[in-house]
Amino acid sequence: MTHKQKTLYQQLVFWTVFWFIQSLLFSGGKDLEFYLAKNIVIVGLQAIISYLNWHLLLRLIAAKRYLIYALLSVSLVYLIFSFAFTLIDKTLSLIYPTIGQSLSYKFQWVTSFWSILSGSAPYSIALLGSTVFWLIKENNSLKEVDSGALPTDHKNEEDNENTLMLKEGKVIHRLPLEEILFVQGMKEYVRWHTKDKKLITLHTLANLEDQLGNKGFLRTHKSFIVNTKCVNAIRYDSLEIPGTRIPIGRSYRSRVQDCFQSEI
Repeated sequence: MTHKQKTLYQQLVFWTVFWFIQSLLFSGGKDLEFYLAKNIVIVGLQAIISYLNWHLLLRLIAAKRYLIYALLSVSLVYLIFSFAFTLIDKTLSLIYPTIGQSLSYKFQWVTSFWSILSGSAPYSIALLGSTVFWLIKENNSLKEVDSGALPTDHKNEEDNENTLMLKEGKVIHRLPLEEILFVQGMKEYVRWHTKDKKLITLHTLANLEDQLGNKGFLRTHKSFIVNTKCVNAIRYDSLEIPGTRIPIGRSYRSRVQDCFQSEI
């Protein structure tokens, strides 16, 4: 079983168990079958919110755009909540045809404050839960950076400052900073491009930016951190590193210009 298949299987098991437990809590032990049917839609929408939050919205927190994150997350919960009524009605009418005639399928925006506050609770919980889990994972990743990306050889202080100890799987690599060309972000993993090899480790660029910022490295794009000593040429929208052209993001342009202007 591949890593992706294992992850998918774990998610299916989690949401199935969550669906049953939430239905049991909502029903209070009565009419469980009805609540199981109703929660098919609710849990499905909770999963969608969690996925969108994890893969899209939480990037805003990583970029410290907290206000935009708050506005978009509230809008997402409200949008999902408003559509939920129509989807629940249609689902129940398919499972229970006898009550289908009494249900309304017409979509309408919910404007009652108390209805929004109470009815959107399951979706708010999904958003909050995925956010908390992401923060815990980021914190653990930061701890791993502290333990895995900091020098560990105390025999020579100068060597410590110029060397990283990186853990790839079960192998620990000793990597001189001068050998690193650039670091490429891949969600919760990063790829280290060196002069003679590539390594993949469990880190985030946001954490590495803090760790490497005072070691001659510069973030030039949301997906790249470069070794400034390995830059051969600078253009308006890109940098040249041996064998590779690294893009410069719009929001990083001024800091890149300031960095290299100070060396002229």
